[in-house]
Amino acid sequence: MNALIIYNPMAGKKRAKDRQIRSICKQLNLDYHWHDLSTGSFIGLNPDSFERIFVAGGDGTIKEVAAWIISAHSQTPIAIIPIGSANILASALGIPFDLGKALKLGLSEKIQKIDAGLINNREYFLIATGCGFDAKVIKNTSRKLKKAWGFLAYIFSLIYSFFNTHANKYFIKIDDESYTVTAQSVFISNFARFFNFNLNPASKINDGYLSLSILKTLNLRDLGIIAFRLIKGYYLKDWRYEFFKAKRIYILPLHKKVPKQIDGDNFELPYLDVRILPQVLNIIANKLP
Repeated sequence: MNALIIYNPMAGKKRAKDRQIRSICKQLNLDYHWHDLSTGSFIGLNPDSFERIFVAGGDGTIKEVAAWIISAHSQTPIAIIPIGSANILASALGIPFDLGKALKLGLSEKIQKIDAGLINNREYFLIATGCGFDAKVIKNTSRKLKKAWGFLAYIFSLIYSFFNTHANKYFIKIDDESYTVTAQSVFISNFARFFNFNLNPASKINDGYLSLSILKTLNLRDLGIIAFRLIKGYYLKDWRYEFFKAKRIYILPLHKKVPKQIDGDNFELPYLDVRILPQVLNIIANKLP
């Protein structure tokens, strides 16, 4: 198999993984082209020149590679080698965190078609985009902190952000219906199961719909009620938490300084005009969330 391996040396914690990945490739007799992101961008390459594109990095790296493949209208499958700090997409897709097992899975024929989101006709995402609390957690999680602590860095940031986030007003259009809401977080995702929380019971990564979650409170008691419901599967919309499915969602924060994120990276955008791109990406996966 002729493969491309895109390696992000900045992903994850301190120890580099390039030698380990190359050693496993040698054991598997894999014919590959190695591209280290420290040497420059990969967009000058043609994704159709390869039978498989491995992404050794975190969620942000996967997003960038997926955007390149989708923009080129390529059908070459992505295979994930999870070496990032959070690895949310890899976890959702059942990708092993053992590098050897991840590479072996990537060489298999477990190819699935998944949706992607397109923001303002320019930015793609595979996991989620949002405004408010979730984006503030990401903004407060520095690269230095991620290098030192990995996923724990997000936990520290979550606790800090919990006491430093305020509700904001948003104008929201869900397909053809418009609302104005005051919320702590407005979160658009490509799928809805994150760890033990299923934010929207009807949402799947290949269903041709976006999932919208609106969190209106950060009061500890109310968060406990919401968390209990989501873990147990009691999906009740009330003043604390609402969820929707839609093909297109528009979000305009009425406060200019509201932070925004796309697949774990902060972005400065005045608004989010998001639409779903059904089943535009081939990806290797053990399961679909």
